Amino acid sequence: MFNDGRTIDTGQMTNAFAKIMSMAVYLAILTTIVIGTMTHAVMAAIPLALCLALAAIVTPTDSLALSSITENVSLPKAVSGALGGESLFNDASGIVVLSLALSAYQTGDFSFSQGLLSFIVNFFGGLLVGLIVGSLFVSLQSFLVGKSMDTASVIVPFSLMIPFAIYLISEELGCSGILAVVAGGLIYGINQSRLKLMATNVRLVTNATWGILSNLLNGIVFVLLGVTLPTVIVAIIPLSSTLILELSGLALLIYLTMGVVRFAWAKLNLVKIHGDRPSTFKEAFLIAVGGVHGTITLAMALSLPVTLAGHAFPYRDQLIFVATVVILLSLIIPAIVLPRMLPAKQVPNQDSFNHHRSKMVDYSIARIKELPTTTLADRNYVIDMLTSQKKSKRADKKAVRDLMAQTHDIEIQATTEVLSNDHVPEQFSNELSRRIALHTTPGRGFWKRIKFMMHLWLPRKRRFSNRLPDSLNPAKNPQLVQKRDNFRKQIETAVYERVNAYLDSIETPENTATVTFVRTGYNFRHARFGADDSSDDRQNQLLIQAFQYEYTYVADAFKNQKITRQVSDQLNQSITTDQMVYMADN
Repeated sequence: MFNDGRTIDTGQMTNAFAKIMSMAVYLAILTTIVIGTMTHAVMAAIPLALCLALAAIVTPTDSLALSSITENVSLPKAVSGALGGESLFNDASGIVVLSLALSAYQTGDFSFSQGLLSFIVNFFGGLLVGLIVGSLFVSLQSFLVGKSMDTASVIVPFSLMIPFAIYLISEELGCSGILAVVAGGLIYGINQSRLKLMATNVRLVTNATWGILSNLLNGIVFVLLGVTLPTVIVAIIPLSSTLILELSGLALLIYLTMGVVRFAWAKLNLVKIHGDRPSTFKEAFLIAVGGVHGTITLAMALSLPVTLAGHAFPYRDQLIFVATVVILLSLIIPAIVLPRMLPAKQVPNQDSFNHHRSKMVDYSIARIKELPTTTLADRNYVIDMLTSQKKSKRADKKAVRDLMAQTHDIEIQATTEVLSNDHVPEQFSNELSRRIALHTTPGRGFWKRIKFMMHLWLPRKRRFSNRLPDSLNPAKNPQLVQKRDNFRKQIETAVYERVNAYLDSIETPENTATVTFVRTGYNFRHARFGADDSSDDRQNQLLIQAFQYEYTYVADAFKNQKITRQVSDQLNQSITTDQMVYMADN
């Protein structure tokens, strides 16, 4: 409940407040009264209070179950909004009525005026407590975030503890803890939306944590269903040979009656889906069938007391069985009916999306290459990151070998030019020239070439020292070590720049995978020479700028009608996701 309140669109909920009250309060109460009265008429042996308790249990709808059933069909937006708002708040209505019904059964006394007053206090008091206490906790969280270096260590535990604290405080004050939790979730969600720009990684962690927790809790409830249902059936069978059939028939009657009430409510325009215009027959039918039950109904059924005054709670097994059958009917019937009534959801054209995503990445890479002050290593790091966004083909081994042979020749040319420089000591020049001459055989593999280059730039000390006089021996002349390192960096820089210039000149959309593979190898080697403490900051800033170039491409393409709104939204979502993942990893 807290998670639903945390993630709901508060602006949409404010505009649909009248619909929510109509579906989640008025319809829920009417359904409870109708179902409870009908159940008592059919099963006179069950006290009216317990019949009302059963009606309160089967009234709440489940948005998660509905979204699962309608995953592949296109539900009208107006109907979807009404059903979503209903499922968020009618849980609390059902729980409040269940509490009143159980209290009336245990005490044997029920007053309509007192019940109405108790409902108002529970319902609106819970909302008020949730808003106030939720605001206090959010303020405390903001204070702790301001004092903490690690925002996630504050927000994630707080988001898990807040619903329990709000629930306990509200229940202690005699109000609905469930509604207080929903209201607290709304306040928390509003505050969380203000953190979107400065704490993307925190949102990722929080959403992932709540996603795991919600799925885990839902799973536990239905595991309990699997464990409880056989036990309930075994307990019912000895009572009567036909009781199972009678209870199953009662469950079917309850489900059909709820559908009729919901249909009439929508068709009589008691919920204004389209304002003053009444709902169509199809929309009213969707409202009726869309009342899918799930986790909350099952949890409420299992929460019925096991004992009362030292004795087994009467009709507990029967009530749980009826609620379970209602849940199954509400899941099975829409799963069969809705796909035959509604069109299938349109699958986005992935070919167009992939095409424009590739062009978007190419545009960003081209802009990055045009930046005059960017270092080659930082530029290549960002290019590698951007290229991973595209679904490009794997590099062909033969093409990689051929390209490595070409870049190896360029390495030799660049190294030879540096060796011919007058500033290079003759002994160094002669030694490296001999090494190049001995290691230029054709057909060498990628990793063998890397090993050769390591051997070239980092010769073994003993071999190098034995061939030089003391005046040029690094082990005996420390000043020569610095000169040698500078000389190696000079060669590496020349080779790296020359190879990258060549790769840029031959790169095309068709050979991007091959060029990227080869460039990555040179980047890996160059990192041993060119890394510094500030490179991470520069690369982060450059990648953020690259993402902005991608946003610019999407905006321009949509403005010039090169892409549709749907493709534009997909591309923007793709950029946002990549950006969030990158920020979370860094």
